[in-house]
Amino acid sequence: MIAPFTFAACLALSPGSAQIVARDLAPAWPAVRAVAPDTPIAPVPMPGVTRVFHPTELRQLAARWHVDPFSGSRICLALPVRPPDPRPMLEAMRQAWPGVSIEILDFSRQPAPVGPMEFPKSALRREAGAALWNGWISYAGNRRFRIWARVQVTRTVSRVVAKTDLQPGRPIAESQISLMTRQEFPADEPFAQAVSDVVGRWPRRPIAAGSELRTDQLGEPRVVAMGDAVEVEVRNGGALLRMEGTAESAGAVGEMVTVRNPSSRQLIRARVTGPGRVAIDTAPGSVAALQSGKESNP
Repeated sequence: MIAPFTFAACLALSPGSAQIVARDLAPAWPAVRAVAPDTPIAPVPMPGVTRVFHPTELRQLAARWHVDPFSGSRICLALPVRPPDPRPMLEAMRQAWPGVSIEILDFSRQPAPVGPMEFPKSALRREAGAALWNGWISYAGNRRFRIWARVQVTRTVSRVVAKTDLQPGRPIAESQISLMTRQEFPADEPFAQAVSDVVGRWPRRPIAAGSELRTDQLGEPRVVAMGDAVEVEVRNGGALLRMEGTAESAGAVGEMVTVRNPSSRQLIRARVTGPGRVAIDTAPGSVAALQSGKESNP
């Protein structure tokens, strides 16, 4: 009852329907027009396969519907198929990934059903010199027919490049970097794309000349330097303790530094909150280490 697609005269099924219904038989069997058009008969066959109704099955349908028997030998139906069109392929890709340049180099040629195409960005796999993009055609309700395309995807990108070796612990000057623009496969890596992303920040490790800079390689400017006098703030409930201390290490906003109480000579860890300012969490021993400093209770 289901056979390979070999009948040129088969009736065409609607690509959006998941069921063969009475109206699908009516062009070959006029008596069926007396039956409710949406009366279901059988599931729609797979693309490239025909659904053949032979005399025995047709007689059973005629008896069930109380209509005149079919006068022919059989009725076959099939989904219309054709080779995928690269134009709607390209449109579906552009909808999935706007703002990039896409060129289709090759695509699946297997005859496919008619229906909307979808190429999710997550189904793109980068290969040497190109990328393989898997997608599908939706048909017959919620069915999917798999298709693919080999594509070239590029976008104009900016990259900040080191002109000289960059050392950790030293702020990057504008004279040490340059900005370049080129076409390449879009990457999700955190490359610095503007000079302002880099200038004044500190490399976390040595960066060789000619390297493209990534933002995750860079730290924020150090607003507290070793030896700086800093204001130390400790909150304990509603009380606020402030005193002067000396930074024993350098840090950016949000980083932890070591601070020495010049009166008690004790060391304590504090978080940098701004230029010349640090704060500590109240903990056993923290307040005691600072008791010889100045105190204020707002």
